[in-house]
Amino acid sequence: MSYTSDGKHMEEEVSQLDSTWESIFSNTAFAPPMLSEEERENLQKLTCQAAETLKSKNKFLEDSIVDVIAPQLACLIAMPLSSSRSQTGIQLELCRPLDRCKSGDTALKLCEVIGHAEEFSFDQKGSRFIQEKLETATNEEKDIIFQEIRPLVMNLIIDMFGNFVIQKYFDYGSLEQIRELADILLGNVVNLTVHKYGCRVLQTALEVVDMDKRVSIAKELDGHVIQCSCDQHGNHVVSKIIECVPQELIDFIISSLSAEITSLSAHPYGHHVIQTLLECCDEASDRIVMVRHILQDLFALSHDQYGNYIIQHILENGKPQERSAIIQILSGNVLKMSKHKFASNVIEKGLRFGTPQEQCHMVDEILRFTNECDTLQMMAYDQYGNCLVQTALEVSNSEQLVNMISRIIHYLNVAKRFTYELSFISMIEKLIQTGG
Repeated sequence: MSYTSDGKHMEEEVSQLDSTWESIFSNTAFAPPMLSEEERENLQKLTCQAAETLKSKNKFLEDSIVDVIAPQLACLIAMPLSSSRSQTGIQLELCRPLDRCKSGDTALKLCEVIGHAEEFSFDQKGSRFIQEKLETATNEEKDIIFQEIRPLVMNLIIDMFGNFVIQKYFDYGSLEQIRELADILLGNVVNLTVHKYGCRVLQTALEVVDMDKRVSIAKELDGHVIQCSCDQHGNHVVSKIIECVPQELIDFIISSLSAEITSLSAHPYGHHVIQTLLECCDEASDRIVMVRHILQDLFALSHDQYGNYIIQHILENGKPQERSAIIQILSGNVLKMSKHKFASNVIEKGLRFGTPQEQCHMVDEILRFTNECDTLQMMAYDQYGNCLVQTALEVSNSEQLVNMISRIIHYLNVAKRFTYELSFISMIEKLIQTGG
């Protein structure tokens, strides 16, 4: 009987090695027609030689190296063989499910991710794979994956790719899973609200969780409403709460925003929240207070790069009395505001959404001569005012239209005679086309 240097039977070692290779070759990737019997024998020899070479170069490697790395070495050595048999449609299996996912293996199933859900969830392609499969997964598959990622939920929520997996569970998970996720959010709402990825999960949750959970999420922002409204991520969460929770259940949010409505309206993020508030707030008493504050600072907001959107919103979507109140305040300021980059947008909305009578009054102001100043001419030659003249042509009555066109034709002749810039002439010609 033969013995090895450590006294063990050679037959025992050979038997263990054969067992290892039997396990490796049980993989269909190495079965005919992928590899012939001769090729399998050659692959075994090459792999053993490679393993032995590694062992000889590193004395710290244990004798079990063949058992550990043989499958990986076999995959690498067999790769050229697999490419020559691509017509058979048989693909060489990669060792890890995530590797198969990254290589575009369409045969990969969700059940094969079990035990690897963590690394999948934190990986771009792995996360996308789980998201897609959850839409059609069985309840059992969903639950197994969920239990695997359950201890990692908070880390996934704030991860670039993991947050999408959590969102997908809010969309396609069971009621129990959704409630469990909602419970995890509670106690962390403020921090997640101002987090780049956490805010997305909160928004998705607010759309699907029970109303009591929505209210609980909202209440955690008490004392932080203005801070979150002025945050580039938090403003979206505050807006979503306003959309998804009845007004009477979030009075503290309404009152906080109303008290700072002017400054928030002129804020790069806060104005989004105020616009949502105006869209959703139907309580007459609250709305009257808010609009009153806005009207007090109408001109400042109209000239502000963000505040002008709030005034435009009220003119387009507000109540008739709110729209009329704004147009009345704008009266007498059309020329001045028409030459301003932001305020001109407010005048344009007033012309388009005012009542016929209000439109008539605004067009008359454009046709007026003030202090020997031709308002229409000054607006026609201005880069912003010119657009308003086009709008005035569209909404004017027949008498006003004839008046404007005749005067605009005169402006064109004067412009050509005194060699105005071509841009001015082009604008005037465009006005004539609009009026025609």
